[in-house]
Amino acid sequence: MRTGLIKQVLTITAVVLLMALTSCSSKRSINFKIHTEPEGAHVIIKQDNSRWTYLGVTPLDVIEIFPGDLLEENNTISLKAMRCGYFEQVKEWTGEQLEQENDEKGRIFWTPRLIKDTQ
Repeated sequence: MRTGLIKQVLTITAVVLLMALTSCSSKRSINFKIHTEPEGAHVIIKQDNSRWTYLGVTPLDVIEIFPGDLLEENNTISLKAMRCGYFEQVKEWTGEQLEQENDEKGRIFWTPRLIKDTQ
């Protein structure tokens, strides 16, 4: 009788550990390589309706960690490049598109040409 109880406890423990390990591996790293013309633009990123997060100044080579479920669904990931005296440039992907491009190329390349604001 005790042996059966011990087996049940061990089985439940193993299932809980497996679930914990699986949730940890559901995160996905995406490498962004961003160059603007001209260089020196500030780059920010946003996932769906969240706040914009600052990534850095171009040229930029940065790795961002995304929850796996964000990339499996049709969520939107947006990048924005901004520089004083120029119009901002925005690029958007669905989570699925972002993951596919990263798998095919090993990173996300984005090279926007910033347009001078003449006003």
